[in-house]
Amino acid sequence: MLTKCMKQSRAKGFTLTEVVLAIGVVAVLIVVFMAMFIPARRTVQSALTIREADRIVHALTAELGELRNSERAASNARKSSSSRYVSAFDKAFYWMQFTSRPATTILVYNYRADLTKGARKDGTPQPWLEDGGSIPGKNTAVVTGVCLANNKERWDDFKALVGPVFAVRMTQLVVERMDSSSYGYKLAPKYGTIYNPYNRGKVIKEPSLYVYTPEKGGGLNLPWGAEVLYQAEFFQLLNTDPERLQHLTWENLKTPVFTRNLAFRR
Repeated sequence: MLTKCMKQSRAKGFTLTEVVLAIGVVAVLIVVFMAMFIPARRTVQSALTIREADRIVHALTAELGELRNSERAASNARKSSSSRYVSAFDKAFYWMQFTSRPATTILVYNYRADLTKGARKDGTPQPWLEDGGSIPGKNTAVVTGVCLANNKERWDDFKALVGPVFAVRMTQLVVERMDSSSYGYKLAPKYGTIYNPYNRGKVIKEPSLYVYTPEKGGGLNLPWGAEVLYQAEFFQLLNTDPERLQHLTWENLKTPVFTRNLAFRR
């Protein structure tokens, strides 16, 4: 009787072989699932990253192409200064030079704007600085800001941040001869510096001097002066306090999150 009961008990269990096979089947299913799911997830994440990068780039190029009333030079001014500009091209020309160091570079970010207050003198919305009471679409809205890191009038924006802050470094793309009849572009020797695109030894510090002048000696010397081609590198700031940037170098910020080749034109 005891032997019969033991046989019946064993018949209801699983053998070691069956357990191993079951584990193997489950493992195969997990591998198949992961192989299908992970690439799809990465594709979604990549798409979101590209979308975010496009938004940041658009904000930068839009700001460089806009001349705000607070930035305009006097109506009788013949040329721009480093803070007052005759044209948007001149503004972009100087702002590119400001990216030579993080303390003065261009910052791109999102912040929560206060819709109950008027705009600042540069036309941008004031930040929402209250501890609570924010009602999106009614008294607040998330907007994109672009400013110079040393513009203290915009530092309150960083108390109402929504998401990361990106610092921009701009390096000119200058002409490189490929052969006797063709040419390409390469990065200029130094970021935040503008050169004669056909003569990398000639630095140009004022937009009024960025004009085509034939040079002696022949060689590759095509008309230029209507645009500045550049590579923009976007560094994400770990510390979003703009005052901290005053003591940093680009080497401290290490590797950019992404880069884009862009241009600004007269």
